[in-house]
Amino acid sequence: MIKFTKARKILMGLMVLGQLAAVPVIANAAPSKESVEVKKYDSLNAAAKDYAKVLQEISNYGSRKMLKSINPDVDKYVAKMNNATLKKQWEDSNTMLIEQFDVSVYKVNENGNEGEVVFLIKGYDEKALDKYLGDNASKYVTKVDNSKDEIEVNIDKYIKLQYDYLSKTKKVNLATSTVKFKKGSDNKWQVAK
Repeated sequence: MIKFTKARKILMGLMVLGQLAAVPVIANAAPSKESVEVKKYDSLNAAAKDYAKVLQEISNYGSRKMLKSINPDVDKYVAKMNNATLKKQWEDSNTMLIEQFDVSVYKVNENGNEGEVVFLIKGYDEKALDKYLGDNASKYVTKVDNSKDEIEVNIDKYIKLQYDYLSKTKKVNLATSTVKFKKGSDNKWQVAK
């Protein structure tokens, strides 16, 4: 879980503090290294909807690149067990946590030839998940050895508990980010440089 926390904080920092600056470059890069074609839109609302999709994919792509799994040791255990239900729950939990970001258009502000779009970024409240797993430790912790500071865990029950929580819990608002747009002489909207 620590790796997940650090990766998510890094991604959120990049998305919010960087004001998603990578989006125009990634979303609009032309095949040639010499020229970059900026995508243009007939309306600011169309631009906003398209960029929300791009931003979500970029954030989830970043998560996938930083993390292949939320816990490689559990991956090995699940592979050995050869239990289709357990494998599916673990894979789904991994996907829900690694590709957790939902990006939507929160507000579109158009003022003449200038505009800005505020995007809402949602994800799981990891503190609430940690608290839930901690409060329900008796459901998956099988043995506690305080002298060695060790615990034994029933991984099957842990996976099911985590999966049930994630599949039944709504994502929460994590952040907003604003991207500025401008209308060119061709009366089309594009990201402001």
